[in-house]
Amino acid sequence: MEKEPTMENTETKTLNISLRKELIKRVEVFCAEKKITVRDFVTDAIIEKIELAYKERRKKSRL
Repeated sequence: MEKEPTMENTETKTLNISLRKELIKRVEVFCAEKKITVRDFVTDAIIEKIELAYKERRKKSRL
């Protein structure tokens, strides 16, 4: 079984986005409560969204 890539051995690139201050504060509070980094939270959220979109696309009938 292959191990998940880690930040130390994976090429990374910075992504800058603008979000409402209220949303950023909610994310920061959530991450503090769960003892996770904002980076990990955002990474997981993006992965989950992509996987969901892929699953939804696969559910559509094919002609």
